[in-house]
Amino acid sequence: MDTSVIKERIAIIEKLEDENKKAKELLRSTLENDKIYPQIAEEAKSATKKRKELKDAIYSQEGNAKLTEDVRENMDEIKTLREILAVELMDFHEKNKTDEFVDSTGEKRKFVFTVKLLPKGAKEDDRDDLGRYTPTKNE
Repeated sequence: MDTSVIKERIAIIEKLEDENKKAKELLRSTLENDKIYPQIAEEAKSATKKRKELKDAIYSQEGNAKLTEDVRENMDEIKTLREILAVELMDFHEKNKTDEFVDSTGEKRKFVFTVKLLPKGAKEDDRDDLGRYTPTKNE
């Protein structure tokens, strides 16, 4: 494939993203200048705060605190396992040239890869051990 096609597509995407950024700023400004919207937004913010306080109080009750911690630990474990699985499936695909894998129940499962273009100026040392881009706080 000719790289000029890729370069052109990137340029179009960046142009559209810039247009969206400007349009979103105009919309945000319109909302802020509305007579009623800021008041309603503040009321919604207050209600959200009250809801969070109530939710936190319920979750911290005896019995619920342990469940909450168990869920957090399981979510962390699932995230780690999915990251490892992604690397293993990439390796499997590279060695076997297939996007299908038979799981432990005998069911045939397909997997897909996703590609993301890193932001301009991203450096190779901005990647973690699995090759994922980890943005700095300035971005």
